[in-house]
Amino acid sequence: MIEFIELKNNLGVEVTLCTLGASIYDIKTMDKDKKLESIIYTTKDKKDFITERSCLGKTIGRTGGRISNSTYTLNGIRYTIPSYDPNGLHGGIDGVGYKEFDYKQNETEEYYEVIFSYFSKDMESGYPGNFNLKVIYKLYKDINKLTLSYKGISDKDTLVNLSNHSYFNLSGNAKGSILNHSLYINASKMERIEHLLPKEIVDCKEIYSFKTMHKIGDYLMHPEIKNNTNGYDFPYIFDNWNKDLFNVVLKDPDSKRVLKIKTTYPVVVIYTCNYTGREIMNNDKVMTPYYAVCLECMFHPNTINSDFLQDKKDILKAGEEYNQAIEYYFDIEG
Repeated sequence: MIEFIELKNNLGVEVTLCTLGASIYDIKTMDKDKKLESIIYTTKDKKDFITERSCLGKTIGRTGGRISNSTYTLNGIRYTIPSYDPNGLHGGIDGVGYKEFDYKQNETEEYYEVIFSYFSKDMESGYPGNFNLKVIYKLYKDINKLTLSYKGISDKDTLVNLSNHSYFNLSGNAKGSILNHSLYINASKMERIEHLLPKEIVDCKEIYSFKTMHKIGDYLMHPEIKNNTNGYDFPYIFDNWNKDLFNVVLKDPDSKRVLKIKTTYPVVVIYTCNYTGREIMNNDKVMTPYYAVCLECMFHPNTINSDFLQDKKDILKAGEEYNQAIEYYFDIEG
């Protein structure tokens, strides 16, 4: 049975998790006037959260992002990922984001912890190896901090590139679009996208760069972006990567809410909710383009099929531990 787990810290942050996809259903934080509102673009009805296919808040994997032509070759064997998308999006139609996880809860003096567990069988969704996966959330009691840890081990070489696909909107209950949100990314290089697939590493041109914080809407409608991906949908490569740096910062000028991100991953994919959906969202409207931004920290997507990337970090060797993390910090500007 699919369950929702609610956590609340001493500073008023409320987090609702779900056993389907070890996912984030909602996060609520205070604005400048201490008004508690959702900063996640999510479905109004929990039943819709269970049936939607936009990966709202889900753990995407075994591989986040696209795998070109939904196929890859590993150790001389060719594998196919069953997918609605021609390029094996977010682990395919049978990815871990739509699996029911077991869970247990712990509490320490510092934090509330939820440990989600799932056993992905050999060849499930086109991935070799029996893969034991844990997704661990910690909501800190006296710091506005939520951490996500991904841990796993496989008995065969396999592909793993896990992330969270939450749709952020700091305005509060998605009362406005994210075009007025300001975004900082510690990246001067990105991957050029062609037909939604990475083709090469390039310097960030002005219309793509967030190295200097500016509004998401400043260049989103530029023809080069609109005609390619209908909005931002690009992997950014962190400069001088350090897991202790805030490599991504998102701000809303009206509510004054701030989201800061640290991660062990070297890349963040920025996706600005470029297409509509059918579900009624928590602003009582159908999912609308540019009403959220996904900040997907991960390894380079589609590394297995990319000649321009030699470091295949998404290949998990048999018996080796997958161990990556994302940290969200919630703040008020000023």
